[in-house]
Amino acid sequence: MKPKHIFFYILFFFFLFILADFCFPLDKNRLQKPLSTLIYDKNHKLMRMKLSKDGYWRIRTKKIPPLLKKSILFFEDRYFYYHFGINPFSVIRAFVQNLTGERTVGASTVSMQVARMMYRRSRTLKNKLIEMFNALQLEWHYSKDEILGFYLNLAPYGGNIEGIETAARFYFQKSLDELSVGEMAVLTTIPKNPNSNRPDRQKNLRAKRDRVLNLLCKNGVITKERLKRAKEEVIFSKKPKLPFFAPHFTSRDIFKTGEVVTTIDLSLQNHITSLLKKQLSLLKDFSVHNAAALVVNNLSSEVLAYIGSSDFFAPLGQNDGVLMRRSPGSALKPFIYAKALDEGLITPKKKLFDIHLFLPSYIPQNFTKKFTGEITAKEALEYSLNIPAVMLNHLLKDDSLYDILKKAEIYSIDREKKYYGDAIALGGCGISLWEIASLYAALANGGVKKDFVFLKGQKETKEIKLFSKESSYIISDILSNAPRSEFSAYWESMKDKPKIAFKTGTSASSKDLLTIAYTPEYTVAVWFGNFDGSKTDNLTGLHSASYAAFDIFWYLNKKDKLSWFKKPKNVIKKEICTDAIEIKECRGKREDFVIKGVKRKFPCEILRPETLVYLLKSKRIKRVDDLKNHPCYQRYKNYKPLITSPQNGSSLVQNRDLPAFFKKTKLQCFSFDENQTIFWLIDNHPPKRAKSGEIYFEYLPTGYHQIGCLDAKADLTVHKIELKEE
Repeated sequence: MKPKHIFFYILFFFFLFILADFCFPLDKNRLQKPLSTLIYDKNHKLMRMKLSKDGYWRIRTKKIPPLLKKSILFFEDRYFYYHFGINPFSVIRAFVQNLTGERTVGASTVSMQVARMMYRRSRTLKNKLIEMFNALQLEWHYSKDEILGFYLNLAPYGGNIEGIETAARFYFQKSLDELSVGEMAVLTTIPKNPNSNRPDRQKNLRAKRDRVLNLLCKNGVITKERLKRAKEEVIFSKKPKLPFFAPHFTSRDIFKTGEVVTTIDLSLQNHITSLLKKQLSLLKDFSVHNAAALVVNNLSSEVLAYIGSSDFFAPLGQNDGVLMRRSPGSALKPFIYAKALDEGLITPKKKLFDIHLFLPSYIPQNFTKKFTGEITAKEALEYSLNIPAVMLNHLLKDDSLYDILKKAEIYSIDREKKYYGDAIALGGCGISLWEIASLYAALANGGVKKDFVFLKGQKETKEIKLFSKESSYIISDILSNAPRSEFSAYWESMKDKPKIAFKTGTSASSKDLLTIAYTPEYTVAVWFGNFDGSKTDNLTGLHSASYAAFDIFWYLNKKDKLSWFKKPKNVIKKEICTDAIEIKECRGKREDFVIKGVKRKFPCEILRPETLVYLLKSKRIKRVDDLKNHPCYQRYKNYKPLITSPQNGSSLVQNRDLPAFFKKTKLQCFSFDENQTIFWLIDNHPPKRAKSGEIYFEYLPTGYHQIGCLDAKADLTVHKIELKEE
């Protein structure tokens, strides 16, 4: 055949190949199969490996050691760099030997094996021809080194293990560049027959390894001396127990496939996990079975520790206590006070009213069921009193706690404002530990809430200004001086204890026990309780979660000496009148922290009907007319009568065996008119004349009743109650 004819045929077949490649393009997506996810802590300690989406352990090979590369090519395809995807000499040799029956010999090149791995077709003559065509396509579209990379990443190594890097990690707990010559030789043999040749199962491991070593020595890749040392090496392989640290954090659907380096400090994570288990063991007699904790670096917003539960494998332990929504109890009160400082409603030593409060939705009570009358804002927050917090939240109106939480993008608050009502100030909402921690971290960051970061090197965080740096400092100062009398022995026993700001929270029936603590460097949030929602035995966040929070800070302080906040220049000391209300003249003046430039406010709503009743009962005023010179007097004068007993909507239970005399219902009503005469309108009975504030007892039969109080200016207040007998 003449040369020009040969050239013509080559050109013709090349044209056919280009046409076929166009009509049947290579599915390149099959060369990039989904990877396993490897999650590391900040110091690159492996915390967890997760299967790829298609159920394989698959780690991408980044760099191939030259010796390993030569080992694979000499064993699999020594002419890899010289053929065009098909080795015709190998095909002819395999055809002849298989035809003569000498032995079954394959002719697959590395490129053909990659083609087979892409589609996992059954081994038939038709599929072999398709593999050859796909091999040609690979050679046309990719370089030799790229094709070799595909082979090493897709090659089967037994079971659901794919890729040589994965095999090195599983069988020898090493990366490729840490392998010995003998270990490289072992891995070289596996893809020929993956399940039979895997080193954790086969018996003739040494013989197959030595075959590869001899091949390398014969071709001058290794010396005889190195060959001898490699053959003497004891190969020990077993499938490892995979790491399973920070299970709740690593189970979150927030990680991309491949290698992920997080911000978690695994040593801190493990220390806190052990600490929580220890604390739970001490509280086992108080019906507390679960705990969770979160630690954040305030300076970088990095999440350093994330413990969703103290034991992932315990009953209900797979619940994530960091993300679940539970009642925060009193833990949200500091944000009401911070906003009240910014709005000029309070200063730390300005007094607030801690008195009975009758709201349309409900009647709040303090934890102690007692009232102090008047108390400074600082003390009200330190002692976590409920009434002052609810009253301040009322005064904030469109800047109330609900509005703060919505501005902060607290996604747990997902209903309208009226749904939560006044109870939101006392924890009447569901919110996660993650979200609570972000709010306290905002106080540590001068009132700016930042999104938490959980990937190493992640810099982009959204910032939301919630409070001024001045109010944040004052609140932090108050929270750092909260009374510690109930755990003073424990606190004093902590050597080198750091100065920290902290707040506890306890939900109704002691179901959720919280402590959130912070310094300029860290925010620590701890929850104790039960995932099934059952109550604990009358514990509080102070007597449970706080101990764990302090222990965590003690540990952090040993690693990194903690500091305290610097006072902003606009926080100044100034003499103020501390009276809750000034009547004629100021009764108390003290030097106090104030925010420069913030104008003091005294909304008329401060003197609610309940407040006027308190002033009357405490004899601060004799009658409402004593406030005639007050700028809000006209508002007070027009208040409707206030029924303080019985409470509206209440259901009262009486003992049926008692005589009627002992079953009388207590009635009390206050009028704010100059004329102190009132009239009781009970059901359809004739009116009964009485005096404002006078306690009056009336026998009422069982059933529903309507009780009205009418003042001299014909303003009427009506309460509805129910009486039962037992």
